[in-house]
Order: sequence, then structure tokens, then C-alpha cells
Amino acid sequence: MTVKPAQKKAVGENDNGGSSRGMMRRVNTLSLNPTAISARLTAQSIAIWQLVVKPVVTSTNDIVRDYDAKGEGHGVAVMAEEQTRGRGRRGRIWHSPAGANLYCSSGWHFSGPVEALSGLSLAVGAMVAEAAMEVCGADLQLKWPNDLYAGDQKVGGVLIEMLGARDNAQSAVIGIGLNVSMSADDGAPIDRPWTDLATASGQNIDRNELASAVLNQLAEGLVQIDQQGCVPWLNLWRQRDYLKGRSIVIDGSPPVAGIAAGVSDSGALLIETESGRQEVSGGEASVLEMGALR
Repeated sequence: MTVKPAQKKAVGENDNGGSSRGMMRRVNTLSLNPTAISARLTAQSIAIWQLVVKPVVTSTNDIVRDYDAKGEGHGVAVMAEEQTRGRGRRGRIWHSPAGANLYCSSGWHFSGPVEALSGLSLAVGAMVAEAAMEVCGADLQLKWPNDLYAGDQKVGGVLIEMLGARDNAQSAVIGIGLNVSMSADDGAPIDRPWTDLATASGQNIDRNELASAVLNQLAEGLVQIDQQGCVPWLNLWRQRDYLKGRSIVIDGSPPVAGIAAGVSDSGALLIETESGRQEVSGGEASVLEMGALR
């Protein structure tokens, strides 16, 4: 099915392929519908995004990679009801049951040097948090480098894959996973504390409205990053900093322990250690509480 509101290009395959898992939500989550999503897009988004909605994919990032390989990656936004091999950072599996959440990947070609994009995952996290606030009032926090939290439970994440230079631009795949309304049974395989937007906000969530809000924030934010860099969005990220002031440890050889002190303008984590302030550009941050990790 192809839908073209105004100059918008949208491709929809929103038959759920016979899967019934999405019908057993504890709140009503309508199927992703390209027409409904496109109807709420801003003029800027309509001009930017080619929207593709599929029932099942291996990973939405994989589909955007395929578009990029054909020279069609910039401005494509792929959403799916279900991922069979969704992935997170460090090769982890991103659990992706049907009809419960938002799985979205977009392609973007940045005009600046790749070094200017070191804070991109943080900036995108801030965009997603703003979209969630707009749709359901959930006031999410952001955990360095790429997680979204409600209280002490993970509600989403961002996965950035840089594909290298193409036509004098840096090609990126921006993957977003956001728990919307996931039953306890669907979430059972997840081995860390988690929640969803429906629980965090106490509201039923229309995933089509949420999808539109995310795309609108991305359209505005990615254009701004191309023009001004990540710093304006990092300033918003700092207002939602989950780790700041907490005792943390960063894995590594050796691990780095101390008090989280925010992030630099390059997106590095700042840590006050016994030997002074350090900047950490990669790794996994764990909170130390009562002498234990969480």
C-alpha cells in the first residue's frame, strides 16, 4: 500500500502477517498505519521522510542499511511491528515482540566531519524524550550513553551505526527502540528492570501518534545538528541526566569508578575520581548502590 499525503512518500505493509501476539496487549495499541502517521507529520517532516512500515523485519536498522547501499538512505524512516533480530549496543539482542512497542530506524547523511557526531546518540535520546513528553507527559531520564529511563527502569534505547562517507557526507543509521505497552509475558526474556510508556504515564498510548512525534523531533533535530552540531541537544540531554551525582563504575581494563559529573560537549561522560576528573568516551556505566551494582 502506498500513501502520498501532500508530497509525502509512505509505503505501508501493515498486515500483521497472521501474528496474534499484538492482539493481547493490556492496553489498546493500534497497528502502525502509515496514513495515520503521515497525517500528523509537520511540513518539515513531510519534505524529509520516506516512511516505510513493515509487519516483520530482522531489524529496522538492516532495512535502512539496504536503502543506503542503493543510494537511497538519506531520509528513509523504517518502522516495524516486530523485529526477529533486533539489536542493541555491543551486539546485545533488543527484545522486539509484535504490536507492543516502537521500532524505528532512519537514515541520514551528515555534511560535517564524523568527529562532530560523537554526541549523536545522546542528542537523539533527547529528541525521543521530548517526543514522549509531548505525546503522553512521561518525563524520561537519559542514561549515558544511549538509554531512556522512567524512574530506575529502562524504557528505550538508541543505536547509532555509522556507515562511512558517501558523497562527501557521513552516512548514519539511527535506530530507536521504545517500550510502549508491553505485557509481562512479552517482557519476560528481558534480564534488566524495564517498564513502558503506558505504565510510566498511566495512559493508553497511540503508537501512530508517538511515531509521528518521534519523526517530527528527528526532522527538526537532525537538521539542527547538521547546522549547529550536537551541543544544543546535549544541553537538553543534561536536563534529563540519570547518572549525574551518582556513584558509578565504567567497565574496562581497568574499570573507572567515581561520581558522574555530566557530559562534555563531545558527549563523553565526566567522572570525578579519586585522582581527578576523567572523560570516558565508551563503555557501560553501572550505578553503585549500597556497595552493589545496578
